[in-house]
Amino acid sequence: MTHLNRSFTMNFLLLLIAFENPHMARSVHSITLLLLLALTAWRHTQETAATVAQLDRAARFMDAGEWGKAEETLRAMLRAHPGQADALNLLGIAAENQGRAEEAEALFRKALGSNPSLAAVWANLARLYQHRGNSERALRTLEEGLSHAPHDPSLLSEAAVLLADRGDFAEAVRRLGAVPSAARTGDYWERLGRLHLSAGNFAEAEKDLLRALQGKPESVPVLRQLAGLALKRDDAAKAWEYLARALRLAPNSPELLYEYSQVALQNKLSGEAVLAMRKAILMEPDRPEFLFLLGNALLETTDFHEALAYFRRYVELRPEDPLGHVSLGWALFLERNFSEARQHLEETLRLDPKQPDAWYHLGMIAYESNDNEKALDLLKHALELAPQHARAHWGLGMVYSREGQDGKARDEFEAASRIDPDEPKVHYQLSQVYARLGDSERARAELRLYQEAQKRSDDRIKLSQRRPLVEEREQPRP
Repeated sequence: MTHLNRSFTMNFLLLLIAFENPHMARSVHSITLLLLLALTAWRHTQETAATVAQLDRAARFMDAGEWGKAEETLRAMLRAHPGQADALNLLGIAAENQGRAEEAEALFRKALGSNPSLAAVWANLARLYQHRGNSERALRTLEEGLSHAPHDPSLLSEAAVLLADRGDFAEAVRRLGAVPSAARTGDYWERLGRLHLSAGNFAEAEKDLLRALQGKPESVPVLRQLAGLALKRDDAAKAWEYLARALRLAPNSPELLYEYSQVALQNKLSGEAVLAMRKAILMEPDRPEFLFLLGNALLETTDFHEALAYFRRYVELRPEDPLGHVSLGWALFLERNFSEARQHLEETLRLDPKQPDAWYHLGMIAYESNDNEKALDLLKHALELAPQHARAHWGLGMVYSREGQDGKARDEFEAASRIDPDEPKVHYQLSQVYARLGDSERARAELRLYQEAQKRSDDRIKLSQRRPLVEEREQPRP
């Protein structure tokens, strides 16, 4: 039968990764699997070996796509055995694959009239209705099939998918729970994990997906889902491990490179993020989110000047996105192109007046332009919008330090340190302001914290450069 995939979506990242309510993934079995199901049931009947051989022959023709030969074989069988359910089922599959859906439906119904316990036929009939967009009739068909074969894994799983599609997650989980233990493969645990994920049962989802990974250790989808769950519980390091493992299995997936880069940035592995996004952009050079992420990753490296070109291209593609303008404005600020930076930051505020980063960056332009009064106004406004904006606190501390208001400077640097304790420059400024205030002990303590934070930052950079997971090739420039 034609393969049908209803994709499960999980939106990774806040940028970086937030879960949306994912849809259940559903795959129609391959022809080979359907034939095996049918033939397995057939081999429990009392027909002759010659008939079994004919079914096998038809199955091979179908698996090779030789539908005419398969039909000829099956019709010859049915002339001798008009009610042979397995042959009717296979002929129904052949008819559907050749676009004769009404004929296929009639053949499946006739097969069930001969042998209503053939689960594969119920599954095929339900899929036919699903292809027509009639999910309710498909579900009723599966329910009817389960009344004849109550423990069939395929019928239970298909019913669970359709129940989940209409939001009945509890009943979907109950149906999967009825699958016999012997049939609980890696695919089963993955499907159950996705169900729990859809229902918001993240702890159960993680347990199920870990069991799925035991049976499918090279499953990239399972690894990606586990990474998303790790991010859900704020374990960015574990998420990075899962995605690094997935990337080794699928090194040329643009989506995976994108997700990996996002998590690498969360773990402050900016070099890894840059390498991954350069590779992704080789494959999709004008994809806006790729350009945006690469620009942000470059801002965290010594190659920050390269970010300008990527942000400029992003703004060309998405001129109404305030995040593009604020990022380009900051990249221009780092190049000390204050005039153009101000233009893009003001455009950001036209599009989104409550964008705290734009107020912060404008405040730092005022600071660098020696306009302390304006800098204070802008930075305070950023904090009104986002009280936990560590860099705005740091910026205020810098202004107060310049003005000689060391007590106020200390308060702002301490606030920045509480919010972002891993930022080296905050500890350095605290060491300086404590020294000016005569608190030598705390000055020495902050200097040690600065040295430790700087070492951690340097070590992360070295780790990224020493063991890149992504092959570095000739890189694109927009």
